[in-house]
Amino acid sequence: MKNFCALIFISLFFNIEISAGNLSTNPINVRIDAHSGSYAVIASKQHWTFKGTIGQPMNDVHFTQGHDSIGWYNAVSFKWQNKVNYLGSIRWYRQIPVVLFHLSLPHGAGQSIVPFPAFTTLPDSLYHFSYKNDVFAAPQFSLEQTSTPWLLFDGNDNACVISPASDFIVAKLTGDGKTSINSELNPEINQFPSHFSHSTILVIDKGIRHTWDVWGDALRTIYHRTRPANDKGVLLNRFGYWTDNGADYYYQYDTIKGYAGTLLALRDRYKQEHIPLCYMQLDSWWYEKSIYDPDGRPDADHKNPSLPFGAWNRYGGLMQYTADPFLFPNGLSVFQKSLGVPLITHSRWIDPHSPYRQHYTISGFAPVDPAYWRDRMDYLKHSGVICYEQDWLNYIYNKSPKMISTLSVGNDFTDGMAHAAQADGIALQYCMAMPRFFMQGVKYNNLTTIRTSNDRFEPKKWKWFIFTSQLGYEMGIWPWCDVFKSREINNMIVSVLSAGVVGTGDAIGKEDKPNIMMACRADGVLVKPDVPLLPVDADYIQMARGEKKPLLAYTYTQHANLRTGYVLAFADGAITDRQFSFQPSTMGFKGNVVIFNPLQHTVQKMQATNTFRAVLPQDNYTYYVVAPITSFGIAFLGDTDKIASTGKKRISMIQSTKDQLKVKVIFAGEHTITLQGYFEHPFADQGLFTQSNNLTHLFTITLKAPFKTNTVTVNFKRKQ
Repeated sequence: MKNFCALIFISLFFNIEISAGNLSTNPINVRIDAHSGSYAVIASKQHWTFKGTIGQPMNDVHFTQGHDSIGWYNAVSFKWQNKVNYLGSIRWYRQIPVVLFHLSLPHGAGQSIVPFPAFTTLPDSLYHFSYKNDVFAAPQFSLEQTSTPWLLFDGNDNACVISPASDFIVAKLTGDGKTSINSELNPEINQFPSHFSHSTILVIDKGIRHTWDVWGDALRTIYHRTRPANDKGVLLNRFGYWTDNGADYYYQYDTIKGYAGTLLALRDRYKQEHIPLCYMQLDSWWYEKSIYDPDGRPDADHKNPSLPFGAWNRYGGLMQYTADPFLFPNGLSVFQKSLGVPLITHSRWIDPHSPYRQHYTISGFAPVDPAYWRDRMDYLKHSGVICYEQDWLNYIYNKSPKMISTLSVGNDFTDGMAHAAQADGIALQYCMAMPRFFMQGVKYNNLTTIRTSNDRFEPKKWKWFIFTSQLGYEMGIWPWCDVFKSREINNMIVSVLSAGVVGTGDAIGKEDKPNIMMACRADGVLVKPDVPLLPVDADYIQMARGEKKPLLAYTYTQHANLRTGYVLAFADGAITDRQFSFQPSTMGFKGNVVIFNPLQHTVQKMQATNTFRAVLPQDNYTYYVVAPITSFGIAFLGDTDKIASTGKKRISMIQSTKDQLKVKVIFAGEHTITLQGYFEHPFADQGLFTQSNNLTHLFTITLKAPFKTNTVTVNFKRKQ
């Protein structure tokens, strides 16, 4: 009788709330049947229902309302017993389409626990997407049974994202996405403390990319995660040099100069050529390693047989996280001071034979002792290191049994790393991360960058990079594509448009200065868009359908109410149809726009609601700048020599009125800067050097560096 009364009370309250109208604008509702133990999430706009059950009647049912960091919510809680006492709650929000599930253990447990939610009725005919439980979290159109977000969507751009909202290292989703979805924890865990609680988040909305954003916003809010500005710190703000896998100086150097001497000579070369060099990354070659590979085989003794033997030239686990004395006889700090730029340093797993195990607590491959992290981060700080790169995260997880089978070890590893680095002002970068580490990264404000594709960036990895950048960005982490060569303008374009890290790895004399300067100013400051280059919704739908067509990715720069869009079109593998299309209105544009191809120097004017159509070139990529035609009659296309042509580090202001267009341009050591745009009517050019083409309606204006300031303001006015 108690359960039946509770059901009547909750249903009645729902009816009152819905009829009142002003209390809830959220199209998601939750209903329960306390007698049967079932619960349902109902998205009215999508006509979707996700229904599950605890398999028995609910006890002690309570309905509440409240406010948390996400917003105003309604909630229901209930209890049941299944060998263990459980307290479940469901919280759904009034202003945003978010549902949070909490499973609590008031008295703990000495066994594995039930999944919650456990959906058994799902919407029909949805497509599936998730991230692979392996290095760099590759995107896949199937549901990986691991700690990853699952995306379910239809051909009408309706979408749902469900994922763990806590315990990311040991959580997992299971099921087929058709008849079941379960949120649970690793079955190896059989000890839970009293009052343990696990959370799951579900988001349902219109638009795939938008739904990702709602999901990410909610998780970042829960964890008080602040996404860093994309110019925070030297790594994100400036152009740098990398020595990792794929670089010319990866386990390679001039034997006459030595490793340190080779890198110092490279610095001198860049100075001579006036190429900015603002930091340098040292990969795994810089410290001592064992001869044992991750599986314990003694076959990692000599990484590069053409160079001298030594602990630095091995490829096993970490033995000592200090500069190898053969390479740096005076230590890392002396080298950094001589180099004159800050360092990014790589690290890997702790070898089973490392002497660190005698002094610190190491669980499997993972250092979990705060003292270890404090000691090593102090060393890095005094050596001029600004970012610590933790690599081989997949092996660290798989080779650390207690990270899989306990609640604490994974947190001890990542918390210790983040807190010690934060104390010394050092940023973090994750590498070879599984999706669980991406989500764990939502906890750490100093985790600023993450690798989102495999080693040595190249076009066949673009899809991987762009899709997985979505996961990193939602967790508040900027993507890094990995090293490439500066002569590769295609990779340079994608790297710059990622809005994250940009760096190359050429040998001395092989650098391509014009391409490098397409990415940055003369002082090395990167000119980037505001957000990463991410997939458009149509990519998900056409790939889920198996269509072999070009893919599109999109980013932008926003100046007040004026947006400049950057659209990349590319082929991922074999395609049977080279045609592609997009509507500028789906990217936030209204009215008339121009679509400019910087590679072919072509331009097309059109209504934003119309469809732009093109054919992919034979080199399998192209990109466009999309700009609105302002009320003044000009579409401003930015700096002719920059990939992100209106990026805010070059164009600090664009203001448009009916009578004029005002643009502020930043100089940083350049003698001249050339701007370009599209004009509908003749305009006054302030006596500047202007060239225009009445056939294409394109114009350029060349500015000279100012004498007493670093900015020039250009006012485009109507000709009298």
